[in-house]
Amino acid sequence: MAEEKKKAAGGGGSKLMLIVIVLLVILIAAVGALGAYLYLNKGSGLAENGAHASEQVKKKPEGPPIFEKMDTFVVNLAGGSGALLQVEMQAQLLDIESKKTLVEYMPKIRSGLILLLSSKTAEELASADGKVRLKAQVKKIINESIDLPGQEPVESVLFTSFIIQNQ
Repeated sequence: MAEEKKKAAGGGGSKLMLIVIVLLVILIAAVGALGAYLYLNKGSGLAENGAHASEQVKKKPEGPPIFEKMDTFVVNLAGGSGALLQVEMQAQLLDIESKKTLVEYMPKIRSGLILLLSSKTAEELASADGKVRLKAQVKKIINESIDLPGQEPVESVLFTSFIIQNQ
């Protein structure tokens, strides 16, 4: 009789252990499924509510885009080849206020852009990919120079003239 109680007690313990393991597996699967759902749906749910709020603040104005022509940049390119870069750019802006802000910050912006442009080599800028990367870097420097928290007044940068002269 004592042996039967031991078997019953041992059997009950293994059943309990099996139930705990099954519940843990179900819990892990549920957490994994929730994580996958949130990862695959980044733009929806709670994060989307915050994104909609910021989109409402930064609505694009009706009508044609707003551009501001920047002065011509002429810089010596890096690499010791004696190459020069002459580039003319226009900034596409979010609104009229952004245009005023861009003009006010122009000395700081020009300084940052001269440092950026003069750090490039002719080989880097010769390809279309190099120019696209440069546009993104120019946009980033302008927006960082203006330093408006949570805002990027410059939507894009357009090259209106781009000349590399090798010596």
